[in-house]
Amino acid sequence: MSRSSALAVLLAAGAVCAAAALGPASAPAAAPSAGRGPGVVLSGTVVTMDDAGHVWPGARLWIRSGRIEAVAEAGRPLPAGARSARVVETGGVIYPGMIDLHNHPGHSVYPLMPVRGAYADRYAWRYYDDEQDRRITRSAFVLGDPGFYDLGTEMSRYGEYKALAGGTTSVQGADPALPSSAPGCLVRNVETSRVGPRRAVSRVDLGRDAPEWAELARAGRSGVLILHLAEGTGPRMSQEYEAVRRSGLVGPHFVAVHGVALTPDQLADMARRGASLVWSPLSNLLLYGRTADVAAAKAAGLGISLGADWAPSGSKSVLGELKVADLVNRHALKGLFSDRELVESVTRNPARAMGWERRAGRIAPGYVSDLVVVDDRGGDPYRNLIGATEENVRLVSVGGEMLYGDGPLMARARPAAGTEAAARFASGRTKVIATDCPGTALPPMSLAETRDRLQRALDMDPRFLLERVRAKPASVERIRAELSSCPGGAPAGALTPQDVARVLRCRLGLPFERTPLSPLTTAEDPDWTARLLANPNLPPYLRELPGYYGER
Repeated sequence: MSRSSALAVLLAAGAVCAAAALGPASAPAAAPSAGRGPGVVLSGTVVTMDDAGHVWPGARLWIRSGRIEAVAEAGRPLPAGARSARVVETGGVIYPGMIDLHNHPGHSVYPLMPVRGAYADRYAWRYYDDEQDRRITRSAFVLGDPGFYDLGTEMSRYGEYKALAGGTTSVQGADPALPSSAPGCLVRNVETSRVGPRRAVSRVDLGRDAPEWAELARAGRSGVLILHLAEGTGPRMSQEYEAVRRSGLVGPHFVAVHGVALTPDQLADMARRGASLVWSPLSNLLLYGRTADVAAAKAAGLGISLGADWAPSGSKSVLGELKVADLVNRHALKGLFSDRELVESVTRNPARAMGWERRAGRIAPGYVSDLVVVDDRGGDPYRNLIGATEENVRLVSVGGEMLYGDGPLMARARPAAGTEAAARFASGRTKVIATDCPGTALPPMSLAETRDRLQRALDMDPRFLLERVRAKPASVERIRAELSSCPGGAPAGALTPQDVARVLRCRLGLPFERTPLSPLTTAEDPDWTARLLANPNLPPYLRELPGYYGER
């Protein structure tokens, strides 16, 4: 993206960087209502993801107070305490909740963006492409900045709704300062969750000066450092790893995101040091025409997790990214990974990378009750998840709280609790979602209201912006000051919608284009397939991707 002087002025005037240093993680919120009392018993085929690969048809799973109390194979009894638990016959296959170890949930509002050619690295489109700057960076700034639309919470929250729609129960990359990221609210946020002994600290860029490098070192010592690294194909990308290695950051608590340019020797070095890699094949291929050398990573014994990256160039969730990984595996890697290994990349592997391996990523007593239930379409249970779409997601539990799923099933699993229609499919199937987070600072807000606010802001609606800033004297003065540099200057009287439209156009070049709010699911997104297939960097085999969603 280019750094126009106007944007630099506005950023300096009050933008808050989403990659700011994190404070200490909060203690977990009180267990939600669904987790108290005798708990819930879910029945179905249980895919444990344990070392032995146990899969138990007709099993029962007792969850209570945010944890798994017991798992009973068909014909075996649960402990006596489960007798008074609410029983929910899911009719599906129960997996550990999926962990998306790399995302930018705040950008989930954007549709898949057009790309005109392959970029050399992430800096090429982030700093030197004015079109992408206006399409994404300036737009996201205006949507989230407290001095403009101030919808950072809505943006992040929408990303969590999209994660739930794809069976994701933990996501990385949200702004920990926002109330939607608080423990006990919607999906787990990797940066604020207390599942493991160390908190996560995520960074998009390497340090540009000594204080920033010192902050990276502190993050690496105190927590799990998740760092974008070698995102591109140019030689300077692989050099990033050498700088990080020399700084002593690579170790058991280091997670490299993307790693497109990492060499086999560098991947082997990461493995020897106990680090891990997050693979985002769709975004890498669409932006750079190449993705990480996961064959070399596997040969070295490096842990590999999947991440959806973000909506503008990636999958809507890791459920979608599993399909991309499946195609890369079958066509480019000749079946190097088994179906089970692909499913491990969204369950066990990210849990291990985060130090959560004794609490998450598997179904076993004592583990957190983060679960996803999908349709049983027959055959191998791992292939069942890889081939599942958002329509097949029956139920999603985070900490024992049933947050998303088929309407009738949610009514049984979450009685007397408010839900709202979230996604509708051509088959007539409707998903419902629980949008509020009692006991947190997140204010009640319906999904419909969230969608409306976000679309009005994406439209750069000047009347809506005026409504948002009118009660904020500092924001009004800021806009008036910006108008003084625009043709016509600042008005003598009160701001009008025309003044607001003028400052957006004059200082930021917005609106750039019509931007529809990205739907929660792939099936509801009429433009997703066309934009995917129009990408010039798309490998021929990825043209099969729409087939997973029933498109030919």
